[in-house]
Amino acid sequence: MEKAHIPQILEIENSTFKMPWTEQAFRAELTLSVSRSFVALDPQGNVLGYLVTRLESPAVHILNIAVRRDVRRCGIGSALMRKAFEVAKESEAEILYLEVRASNVDAINLYRKFGFSALRRIENYYAPDGEAAIIMVAPVI
Repeated sequence: MEKAHIPQILEIENSTFKMPWTEQAFRAELTLSVSRSFVALDPQGNVLGYLVTRLESPAVHILNIAVRRDVRRCGIGSALMRKAFEVAKESEAEILYLEVRASNVDAINLYRKFGFSALRRIENYYAPDGEAAIIMVAPVI
């Protein structure tokens, strides 16, 4: 991920999430030594999806992942998840973890496909609507 990708990332972010990240949040991740951020690009250089992770030894935290609506179910989310596992292996992490809205069934199903399981549920996690989050974890093999 580069600063030049952020405008397209924000389009995806704003059309995907109820509480989207700001431009400043993405820019901040690019400055952190523990952050690893990636984009999936089409042949013309357009952003199709993105992944933001943070190294939190002995874990890797998936902070943000999204795919442009018109190319969902084309394998981009799976490619980004494989990248998250690659980052985890390279950093010698033991687990990957993330938070997901309890209502986001499509995302939960994708994460389960990659070996994630629900660790716990946190009520009222997402403000301002108060939706619960499910903390999911996967071993790094």
